[in-house]
Amino acid sequence: MKATVVESKDGFAAVLKEDGTIMKMKSEELKIGDVIMIKEKSNQPKRRLAAIVAAAAMFLMMVGGAGMYSTPSYYVSLDVNPSIVMEVNRFERVISMDALNEEAREVLEGLELKNKDVEEAMSMAVERIAELGYFNVDNNNILISATAKDKEKAEKLTGKLQESLEEDAVVKEANAEVNSDTHGFEMVQAAKEIEGMSPGKYNIIVNLLGIDPENAEEYVDVPVRELMAEFTTSKGAEGRAIAAEAQSNRGANQENAPVTTPAAEKKSPNADQIEKNAIEKKPEVPENPEAPEKPEAPEKPEAPKPGRPQ
Repeated sequence: MKATVVESKDGFAAVLKEDGTIMKMKSEELKIGDVIMIKEKSNQPKRRLAAIVAAAAMFLMMVGGAGMYSTPSYYVSLDVNPSIVMEVNRFERVISMDALNEEAREVLEGLELKNKDVEEAMSMAVERIAELGYFNVDNNNILISATAKDKEKAEKLTGKLQESLEEDAVVKEANAEVNSDTHGFEMVQAAKEIEGMSPGKYNIIVNLLGIDPENAEEYVDVPVRELMAEFTTSKGAEGRAIAAEAQSNRGANQENAPVTTPAAEKKSPNADQIEKNAIEKKPEVPENPEAPEKPEAPEKPEAPKPGRPQ
């Protein structure tokens, strides 16, 4: 009989068997989420079995393991064109999967994702999507989204999943772009009202593309790559329009801008008059009639001509 480890502590593990009963066993190697086979002993005394079940129940009551393991803490969606939603517990183990369209049902057929670590489950699902040929087109896109009561934890999980898939060999071979986002529980509820709609795809349609929620159902079968291409195109057109408007505004501002004069050439309105008055008021130096005339320099005597001595 199969059993799933729901708690492991102090060298003991509590396992949930397929028949719904809980069993305590000694083990230091088992981890939460591990699936094991248990061999039932037909000659086991009922009293001993009852004691084990009671001990396991008390153990789980103390740690709350069974309740914590089976309670979803995250809703994680994977969108390519197949759209899959996984319920993930606080230990980041997948506890259930939901195929939102026919393509997703084909992906999940025969794929054992329950009790897997969500990173491993995502990798396995993407590998199956590639095997079925959903990446044999240009501009491949993978969208991961997560919802949790704690938004910070949801962002941390989506970031980890995005990094893991970006390093995945299958994703690299498909040259697929991986995108991720987080949103609130209201987005999950709104998406559930539309058959085949995942929270991540609903977020693209309503919030990124600005489609009226009442018309979101019309886009439920549109692959994520086409939605992202439309978003990229619309953002590019919007960016070009904004740039053109900014360029036009700069040109208009330059035409209407006043001509500025360098500081050295600027004059106040009264500068010419002030300069004229300063010239008119400049005092003249009077001549002094009593000042003695400058004496003329004496003539230099002629030098004697050379001749014979007398």
